[in-house]
Amino acid sequence: MQGNYNAKCPSCGYDFYTDDTSGETVCPSCGEKIQVARAKKYYSSIYDNKEEIKVAHGEEYHKVMLLLSEAEDLTENKDFEAAEQKVNEALSLTDGDYRVYMAMVAVKTKNYTDLTDKTHQEYLTKAIACADADGKKDITARYKNYYVKSHFTDEEMSVYSAEELKAKKAKTESSFKSLIPTFMATEKRNKLLIILAPILMAIGIALTVLFFFIDPQWLSFIGLVFVTSGYLVFRTWYVSKDSVKAFNSFLDLYDFLDGKDYNETVLIDVYTSMNKIAERFADRDPLVSINNDTLKLVSFILSLGDEPLTEYIKENKYFADNIPSEYYEEE
Repeated sequence: MQGNYNAKCPSCGYDFYTDDTSGETVCPSCGEKIQVARAKKYYSSIYDNKEEIKVAHGEEYHKVMLLLSEAEDLTENKDFEAAEQKVNEALSLTDGDYRVYMAMVAVKTKNYTDLTDKTHQEYLTKAIACADADGKKDITARYKNYYVKSHFTDEEMSVYSAEELKAKKAKTESSFKSLIPTFMATEKRNKLLIILAPILMAIGIALTVLFFFIDPQWLSFIGLVFVTSGYLVFRTWYVSKDSVKAFNSFLDLYDFLDGKDYNETVLIDVYTSMNKIAERFADRDPLVSINNDTLKLVSFILSLGDEPLTEYIKENKYFADNIPSEYYEEE
C-alpha cells in the first residue's frame, strides 16, 4: 500500500484514506459520491498488481502509436466501431499507456460529444492511474470541457453552446479573412503566369527549330530551356488556380452558413473543420492534402441530410469534386 491511502476515486483518480467499509463516501478532490467498496477495490487493483502491467517496447510500441493514430482519424470521421477495434488492438499490446485509455474515452463519448455516456469512466480512471504528472495534465486538458459540460443543466448547456458557436464562428471568419490578401495576390499573379507560359513555350519552340538548322546545333537546347520554363510556369499557374478556387469555395460556404439557422452542434462541428482547413491554407499545404480534410467535411455535411445544404455542396464545383463515390451509390 502507498502511504496511508486505501481508496482511489473512480471518477478523478485521487488517492485518499477512509475508515468506512461500506456505503458511500465523498471524494475529497472532486466531491463525487462513490461506493467505498468500489474505491478500495480500485485502489487495490492499481497498486497491488503493478507487476502485471504490460508495457509495449520496440516494434510493439511503434505499432501502438500507429493504432492510436488510426483510431484518432476514425474517431474524427465518426467511425466509432472501427476506432474501438483499433484501440482494443492497442490494449492487447499494452495496458500501461494512458494515451490508449484516453483514445477509448474519446471513442466511448463519441469524440466528447455524448454527454450521457458512463461506459468511458472505467477507461478514464485507468488512464489517470497509469499517467505521470505530465500525463495527468494532458488528461485534464482533454477531458475538462467534457466534464464541465456533462454537469451542466439544460439552461447552462444552451448558454455554453451559444458562446462556443460564437467563438468558433468568429475564429473561422478571422482565419479566412486574414488569408484573403494572400490569395488575391496569388490570383493577380496567376493572370500574368497564364500569359507568360505560352509566350515562353512559343519562343522555346521557335528557337529550337531555328537553331536545329544552324551550326552549332547544340544551341537548340536554349529553346528547350524556354519550353521547360514555360511548362513550369504553366504548372505553377495550374496548381495555384486550383488552390484559389478551393479557398474561394470555403469563403462562399462561410457566407452560406452565415445566413442559415442550423443546429448549434452541427455548426460547431462544421466551423471546427473549417478552422483546421484554414490552418492548412495558412501553412501552404498541398491542395491534395487539404482535399482529404475537405472530403471529411463534405461527408459530414451530406450525412446531415439537410436538403438546402446538400444542394449547395453539389452545386459548388470544388465541393462537388470532393463528394465521396459512396454517396452516389446510396442514391
